[in-house]
Amino acid sequence: MAIVTVGVVGLGLIGGSLALDLVDAGVDVVATTRAEEARAGAAAAGVDVVDDVASVVRRADLVVLAVPVPALDGALESVASALGALGDAPRPTITDVGSVKGPVLARAADVLGDATTFVGGHPMAGTERQGWSAAIRGLFRDRSWVVTVTDDVDLGRWAAVADLALRVGATVVPARPEAHDDAVALVSHLPYALAAVAGSMLDSDPQAPLARSLAAGSFSDLTRVAGGHPDLGRQIAVANRGALAARLTEARARLDALAGALDGLDPGWAPEAPEVAAVFAAGRRGRERLDHARAEPGPEATVALDRGGLVALGERGGRVVGVDPPATGASEVSVRVVEPAAAEGDR
Repeated sequence: MAIVTVGVVGLGLIGGSLALDLVDAGVDVVATTRAEEARAGAAAAGVDVVDDVASVVRRADLVVLAVPVPALDGALESVASALGALGDAPRPTITDVGSVKGPVLARAADVLGDATTFVGGHPMAGTERQGWSAAIRGLFRDRSWVVTVTDDVDLGRWAAVADLALRVGATVVPARPEAHDDAVALVSHLPYALAAVAGSMLDSDPQAPLARSLAAGSFSDLTRVAGGHPDLGRQIAVANRGALAARLTEARARLDALAGALDGLDPGWAPEAPEVAAVFAAGRRGRERLDHARAEPGPEATVALDRGGLVALGERGGRVVGVDPPATGASEVSVRVVEPAAAEGDR
């Protein structure tokens, strides 16, 4: 698991921020990117910038593919070629930072030819900005970083990716790829889609000038991510289309029910509206339970977990805050974990 050199392919917001944090943590970083601004900025920050993916793979113990999901296929092909050229030399662990995991892991297994080499990752951090100029130190501090668990994941490589996330201040949430994709469809991709819809309504509304002058914090917060590059939203939606479509269908049904409840109210100044009240009460409960989970972490404990134990930890809202390197071929990994505090209403 020992990480001496981390390779980063792509130096945009995520890759650039990761490189900056790793350099600050004393980790050797070798990276490649086609963007000249990023190459110059990263070199000035202490990153060893090289010309191609093969050079990164040859030198790194762990390679992070920090490119957009549509570019991952090409990056994986380059990595596969570089791995083939290593011969009998040890192969680095490969991970990514993409916002969808199921399709990426399937493609990685197909292209790399060894499913155990690749461990999927997804830091739940970012802004609406892109590129090296958007990279910031501390982006991952106190954020969740998903490290995927599959039936054949190599626990030594899993621990290496988890250790990488911990080094930049994140906490690790183990999850199966398909469970990750369904969960982020709710907490990340659905909000992105709703932001786009709300922004588009303001863009085309007959009273847009008046509405813009009245827009305050709630609308700005709702539509913040819609202000990013439009390709990013499209890429996210298409990559996780099955899970997102299901979440949008559910949201539409709830919005239709709310609209129906409002349409059915008796005329008058303040009619009783129990169905409407129930919607907003449920929303408040959901937010309160989220705030409780964030503010009240449980006690830490060191435990040995197998693949199933890691998945179960993530499913109940637990996090990994420390990891020890497992023995070669081990069926368990020793981790320091934080269990979630039980919120009222949890089953």
